[in-house]
Amino acid sequence: MRSLLLTTSLLLTGIAFAQPYAIGGTTVSFFDAERGRDVTCEMHYPATADGTDTPVATGTFATLVIGHGFVMGVDAYEYIWRHFTPLGYIVMLPTTEADFTPDHAEFGADLAFLVNALQVANLDAGSPFFGHVSASAALMGHSMGGGAAVLGAAAQPPIQALLLFAPAETDPSAIAAAANVTVPSLVFAASEDCVTPLAAHAQPIHDALTVPCKALVNITGGGHCYFGDDNFLCSFGEITCAPDLTITREEQHDIVLDLAGLWLEDHLQGSLTANAALADSLASSTRFVANNGCLTTSVSLPSPASPVTTIWDGSGIRVCGAEAGSTVLLMDPLGRLEASAYVRDGCTVLVPGSAQGLHLIMVQNGSAWSMHRIVNAQ
Repeated sequence: MRSLLLTTSLLLTGIAFAQPYAIGGTTVSFFDAERGRDVTCEMHYPATADGTDTPVATGTFATLVIGHGFVMGVDAYEYIWRHFTPLGYIVMLPTTEADFTPDHAEFGADLAFLVNALQVANLDAGSPFFGHVSASAALMGHSMGGGAAVLGAAAQPPIQALLLFAPAETDPSAIAAAANVTVPSLVFAASEDCVTPLAAHAQPIHDALTVPCKALVNITGGGHCYFGDDNFLCSFGEITCAPDLTITREEQHDIVLDLAGLWLEDHLQGSLTANAALADSLASSTRFVANNGCLTTSVSLPSPASPVTTIWDGSGIRVCGAEAGSTVLLMDPLGRLEASAYVRDGCTVLVPGSAQGLHLIMVQNGSAWSMHRIVNAQ
């Protein structure tokens, strides 16, 4: 049963939960000219009617690219696309690297490439997705696909979020690559995962992330294969280490969809309520243990007690009044880090990625943070 928290959030943010989109499906092969490689993927998208190759629904939709686990295949993630496609997401599941000798680097590159490929399709009048793809996208992945998603995100494709489900260390190292990820990142683990144990995989990947917005969720009583639908090869591998599972697959799916849904609403849809709802859930739920390193972006004005001022000086945002030793972070409205600095004395200048729009400035003095904003810096 879906949680009341998620249902309430969907209503508040204007997503048509009661009247979801129909689900269209197709298989598409995109050619990556740079690597001379065809990347075939299964796609599910908001459609005018359920079915194969039915027209895309009116509107523009965010993209989710999902990396599959080792020898699992894309059919193990039906619960994800069946949930998110009706809510207005295009879900892409590459079928590459599904054999017993996968190339992790190529798979990560496939995930990153598909984000760009669909943006190209959005501009192609001959594509069924012409004019239907928004600029918002996320990489996701389970197990090997989670590690590959880190590799893909480290290449910094045009994404706004990263979501990992029991991510596995890869070759090349996802742990090492995590330092180059620049988007808000949500990492799921399961307390009874004996395939990719938390201490050797999800935890060090999470710890290596340097983004100011990251969270780790360890699902109590959950297992590695429960991040997917029932899959023989995954279950066979898991049974050899005999996990002590105390929740059902459906219960684990509910947790994943609840929290991932709020994360995507916040970072891809620009929801005004999802951030606070997610923070409350991470802090109060008994279904998992969470470490939430994200600061809420719902605070729109600086603290009255803060002496910090922000001014656009023509070349950057000048932050004055912060104490020596403070950390200053400049972020866009979706929580993506644009610049950071360590205050020595006087004013500090941070250069945003764009001179227009809303920018958030967060200043840390000891354990206390203050948040400021500057709008239309130009």
